[in-house]
Amino acid sequence: MASIIRATEQSDATRHVPFNFEDMTARANEYLDGIRGEARKIVGRAQQEAVAVKQQAQAEGYRAGQQQVREIVRNEMGSVLPALRQAVQDVQHAKQAWLVHWEGAAVRVAAAIASRIVRREVTDTAAFAAGQLREALELAAGASHLRIRLNPDDYAAMDGQADVLAKELTPLATAEVVPDPDITSGGCRVETSFGVIDQQIESQLARLQEELT
Repeated sequence: MASIIRATEQSDATRHVPFNFEDMTARANEYLDGIRGEARKIVGRAQQEAVAVKQQAQAEGYRAGQQQVREIVRNEMGSVLPALRQAVQDVQHAKQAWLVHWEGAAVRVAAAIASRIVRREVTDTAAFAAGQLREALELAAGASHLRIRLNPDDYAAMDGQADVLAKELTPLATAEVVPDPDITSGGCRVETSFGVIDQQIESQLARLQEELT
């Protein structure tokens, strides 16, 4: 036979099972800790994915930037290289021009120094002029008429030696000796039908300078 629980018995049973609030709190905290752990895992995975995406974007951006830099450099070099080549050629031409200029200047200075040395060493200009005249007459051999120009002081000091040399070295030619103040001392100039033989010191140094340059 079924038993009937009276109201008094029911309230007694309820009183004998107390409500455990601490246990409910612990379970709630445990549940929350689980949710927090899952949330941390989700956040961690999201952060890792964000870092990976960022790194990938940086790598792609770096590669794109490198490509742009290479294209810029290629374009710039395409316009810069011809200018550099032209600049190198200009420098080489300028260097060559300066070398030619300084070589010519060095030769001119050397010629001027040589002229001074010769002038200083030649104490007897008349004897020196006689030697120059002898060389000129030897070069003029075969000419039918000669005009010999000498510095007036040398002509006077030679005392007719110029005529003697002309008759000795060019016996078949007619020779005319002319004192000429335009002829520097120590030199002479012999004019023939074939041309002029200039044996002045300055003229000889000028020819030497021309050959060197």
